Amino acid sequence: MPYIILIFAYRKPGLSLAAFKSHYEHSHVPLVQSIAGPHFPKTHTRRYLQRFEGNTTASPPSTESGAINANSPATVLVGTQAEFEYDAIAELTFDNEAAFQAFFALVSQGEAAERIARDEEMFSDRPKMRIVVVDDCAVTTGPMTSG
Repeated sequence: MPYIILIFAYRKPGLSLAAFKSHYEHSHVPLVQSIAGPHFPKTHTRRYLQRFEGNTTASPPSTESGAINANSPATVLVGTQAEFEYDAIAELTFDNEAAFQAFFALVSQGEAAERIARDEEMFSDRPKMRIVVVDDCAVTTGPMTSG
């Protein structure tokens, strides 16, 4: 059974959305890949919240006062801006828990952990990051279209 973790990542205050995504994609993931080697997750999917930077007429209505992303609100369909302060959700999939534990042992100790922490400080708000294990996953697909 696959072992899946979700990471809720937050931008470093003052960093643009584009800079956050660029660093995550072009620096952070390659760094973790180089450290983990064959223990890198089977998949590492990153999903970025849709946000509108700046006060433009295309932006959704202003957010609640005090929200961290007041100048870059998310496109919230149900809920409040305050519930969507994170900027990305990463899904890491491993073959099993033992594969995850091997990966975690590599990235969370010694020089590897220090390198990853230094890199994360450049683009993310590390104290806010949250990580959780997903217990089960069900996928429903829509009808096949011909065309």
